[in-house]
Formats: sequence, structure tokens, C-alpha cells
Amino acid sequence: MKRVVLLGTICLGLIPKLQAQILPDAFSSFPAPTTSLEYDALSKLRTLPSYRNLRKQYSGEGLQRAQKDLSLLGVSEDQLSEIVTAAGSNGFFGLLAGNFRSDAMAREAAKHGVTQLSLEDSNLAFCAKDGICFFPVPHEEGHAFFGTIEQLRAISEVRQGHAPSLEANATFVDLKNRTDQQSPVIGFAPGREISDWIGTSIPQSISSRLDLTRLFSGIETFAYTVKLDSKAHVALSLICTSEQAGTLLRDTLSAASGLERAAAMAAGPAALPFDNMAVRSSGRLVDVSLDAPVQ
Repeated sequence: MKRVVLLGTICLGLIPKLQAQILPDAFSSFPAPTTSLEYDALSKLRTLPSYRNLRKQYSGEGLQRAQKDLSLLGVSEDQLSEIVTAAGSNGFFGLLAGNFRSDAMAREAAKHGVTQLSLEDSNLAFCAKDGICFFPVPHEEGHAFFGTIEQLRAISEVRQGHAPSLEANATFVDLKNRTDQQSPVIGFAPGREISDWIGTSIPQSISSRLDLTRLFSGIETFAYTVKLDSKAHVALSLICTSEQAGTLLRDTLSAASGLERAAAMAAGPAALPFDNMAVRSSGRLVDVSLDAPVQ
């Protein structure tokens, strides 16, 4: 899940309090080998004036691919309130929530010649020609898993207790418990993706003084949240490969924070893509918070 949040256009808006409703369902239903996932409160992000830009930054590819096929089932994007997109060794999959019904999806599937396959106690999955399938969650109207039929079968195995869920991943669970569940964007990813997420957001004047490759190689897994008001408030929880790697990351980011303050004093806050960076650590865990200015 590529993210370069801090350089993207962050819009001005006020997000009312919410709770990540389907994130626990994703953790209890997605297979244990899931490598990354992101929750997005689409109904909240949609209220912001630059939703189209945010849509590209958060769940862009997954939502775009899913929506193309959802239209064949009579479900439009504005009917979706929440999405969790995830990735594993076999590609992307996820969970949707919104204002749609399984019986209406079945009628539209028949009308458009969408393949219908039996899955989990003879309930139907709807599969488009590109191989993406949708499985309305039994007894939970307005919820549907999506992915290839093989991925949906793997999810079904988890739901029936035949395979371990993502809740078996103690690191992800610990990070989830540390995140603010009222954030409209919550994500978890392996350390190798951190450079895609924030690497190019570090100004050249700072990155030129850091060995980013060495720095990022010490990150095993990380979680992130983004909250929006007059700024984008970004929080990162980074699990390092060792306490020594955690100390190195903390000290390096603290030094970068000092460079940030010095640059701001010299050229003004507008010269930087972020401000108010704070860094703290405990053992292998390093927490970073910062604000991205509205552009």
C-alpha cells in the first residue's frame, strides 16, 4: 500500500468523531498471513472538499478496482461508508460496508451475467470477468468481502474456524490496540513499505544528512493513523527489529526534528512539508507524531 501522505494535498475540514466499525471484523476474518491493511472511513473522508485527492492517497487502487466491478452489482461508490483493503502473497482483498443489500446485488448480477458461485453454507459470491469476487456477509446486510475466489475461500476458512485469523498476529494486534480508533485512516504495513509512505516527504536538506536505507531497514512493522482538521495529524508507531535499532531510529528522528526546527527558524514553517514532529521510544517501539500543513 503505497502512501506518500505528507507531500500530497491535504485538505481543510472537520471530521466528527467516529469508530472504526469494520476493522475488528477484518482482524477476525482475514487470514493470519495478511501482510498489510488499511481502514478508511469513506463517509467521513467524502465530506471533505478534496475527497478526490484523498481517495487517491488512501485505498486508491483497491477502491478503484473494486468499484468498477461493484457497479455491475448496482452498488455505487457513494453507497460505501467504510473499506478495509488488505494485501498478502496472493494480491489484494478486503471488506466493504455501506448501504447495499445482497438480494439487490443478486438481481443485478443475474441481469449483467455476473458469475455466481456457492461459498460458505451455500451463500453466493458474485465474480466479475476480471476475477474479482464479492461475498455479502451472511446475516450482516451492507457488508461484503472482496477478492479472488481463492482469497474469499481462505477468508471463509477463517470465519468457520478452520484457519487462524489476523488476530494471531500479535504484533498487528498490539499496534491496533495502540492506534486511535476514531481516526478516519488507520493502517498497518511491513517495515519495507515505510520508505514509500514517508521517504520522499523528508526534505532534501534533512535526508541528505541521514542514511535512510540503514534507518528504515531496522523497522519491522509499523502502524499509522491520520486525523484531519485544519491540518493532517499523522501518528506512526514503528516496531523495530531490536532495541538497538529502536534507539538508533529514535535518536536519528529526534535529530531530524531538531533540523526541522532549525530550518523553520531560517526559512519559515512553509518551507517544510511537516511540523511539530515529536519522537519517543520504549524498547523496540518508536512513536512519531507530526502535522502536515494544509496546502
